[in-house]
Order: sequence, then structure tokens, then C-alpha cells
Amino acid sequence: MKSFWTPARDKRLLQEWADGRSAAEIAKTLGTTRNAVIGRSSRLRGIKYASSMASWKRSNAKKSEEAKRRGKLRLKHQRRLIKAMAKAVAGGMAEGKAMSLAHRNGATWGQIAEHFGISEQVAYHREKMWREETGTRKTWSQRALPPHLRAPPRPRGGG
Repeated sequence: MKSFWTPARDKRLLQEWADGRSAAEIAKTLGTTRNAVIGRSSRLRGIKYASSMASWKRSNAKKSEEAKRRGKLRLKHQRRLIKAMAKAVAGGMAEGKAMSLAHRNGATWGQIAEHFGISEQVAYHREKMWREETGTRKTWSQRALPPHLRAPPRPRGGG
């Protein structure tokens, strides 16, 4: 979608602002809203309000902390899965099946491969060979993590 603000409109906005016209007057001549004029002029002039910056910092700090917390929980969950996988293999479960269960429940191929001392591709291949031998179909989603370990869904664009 093309922006309403073209270089010509930007130039006109700045000129009228410099001439001392109000945001409402400029908006009327440009065919937009007063708030759009105020927002665009502050961006063009590089004005940053302390309250906006503080709000942005608080918001990002909160999101960052939540992401770190989820990451720690996810790693803890994945380590439990690797331990359970190792225990299952030691108990006689087929290696491919144990890998499949661990991955289905949230362990990464890198973590699984590291446990067995192989590459991610080899780990995936062994799990795939087990599925083909047993006729097991891959019917789960790639990210089957419990909800509290998942990142929140991103807001969809549009309007």
C-alpha cells in the first residue's frame, strides 16, 4: 500500500508549519487529519518525546523479560525431554522412536543429536528411518511445545 506522505506533501507540510499555520489548517489543505499532520511533522523534524521513549523502553523491557522467562522454561523442558529420551533408549526403546517422541514434544534436533554425538541431519534421518520401518506417520506439528512455553502469537496486520 502506498503511503499518503509523498516527498511533495512532506515539503508542503514543513513549509506551512514554518509559516506558522496550525496542524488543523495544514490537515485541511492536505486532506488528512490533524493527528496525522502532528505525527508526520514530529517524525520529519526528528522530535522524540521523553514520555514516548520511556513507554517504549518499559514495553520492550517487559517483553524481553517475558521472552527470557519462556526461554528458560523451554530449555528446562527440553532438558527433561532429553533425559527421558536417554532413559527410554537405555530401557530398550528403539532409538528412532525415542528421538521421535523427544522431538514431537519439543526437543530440537540439535539437542537430540548432541546427546547421541551425531549431526542433526543424522538424528533426523534415524528418526525418519524408524518411521518408515514401523509405518508411523508424522502427524504432529513441528512445534508441539506446551502453551506456557510458546511465544505469544504475533498480531496480524490488516484492518
